[in-house]
Amino acid sequence: MSTSRRAGREAGPPAARPVPAPPKPESGPITQAIPVVGPSGNRHEAGAGGGEGERSQPSRKRGRRRRRGNRLPDRAIVFVGPMAAGKTSLGKRVARELGIPFVDSDALFVQAHGPIVDFFAAHGEEEFRRIEAEVIAEELAKPGARIFALGGGAVLSERTRALLSEHPVVLLMTTQEAVLRTANISRRPLLRDDPEAWGRILAERKPLYEAVADVTYRTDRATKDQLAVRVTQWVRTQGRGAGSGTSGGRQGGGRSNRQGGARAGGARAGGARQGRTSTRKTKENPSE
Repeated sequence: MSTSRRAGREAGPPAARPVPAPPKPESGPITQAIPVVGPSGNRHEAGAGGGEGERSQPSRKRGRRRRRGNRLPDRAIVFVGPMAAGKTSLGKRVARELGIPFVDSDALFVQAHGPIVDFFAAHGEEEFRRIEAEVIAEELAKPGARIFALGGGAVLSERTRALLSEHPVVLLMTTQEAVLRTANISRRPLLRDDPEAWGRILAERKPLYEAVADVTYRTDRATKDQLAVRVTQWVRTQGRGAGSGTSGGRQGGGRSNRQGGARAGGARAGGARQGRTSTRKTKENPSE
């Protein structure tokens, strides 16, 4: 140290500097939770240990908007088609994919009246069709989404066809060769004695199937898993308006099935009906 600076200092050790006192809390503990405003504007509190509190939950309103796209019709989705086209097996798969019940009109009939083969033998086809129409009408009157598979001849009833105008209807088609190769003929009274009758029966009923159907799928040209995905996607589109009971009845026996085949992910969203006056059909396969 220079002589001039040493001369300016007082003799003895340097004086101790005062230590500042800690600040006094204004009120409450210093660990009191502090409200924090998140990016969405929702408030939550940071804990005393400095950790983050509960995260703000997304609004319920936004969640409802997301689920609305997958809303299903509030009534039965009906499968129609010729004998042994796969209505029951595919219907069960689609119902499982959608998480809804599966109902079969033939099973309902058997529960109430016994085996169909025996009923045919004892009472004839005319009485069977009358009771079948009653069973179907009772089931269609019930609310709630479910897959409802009809017997091959159910569309012969004018009453049933009229009721189907208020439901989404899927038509499943196949060929006689596929049926004779895979079906249990002994369980089908109309084919048991004359297996070749399948083609003749289809020729008679095909206009009725097409009149009530909204969309058509060929079950002999894709696997059950592929078809289940496609039909499931189509059914989901019907919850956004179709099948709500607000559309008019059939005009001139026609239903809307927009022209255009199914794509890799299933039938186009255009599978939804546009009006029942059109007789154009939606085919699952573009070559149809």
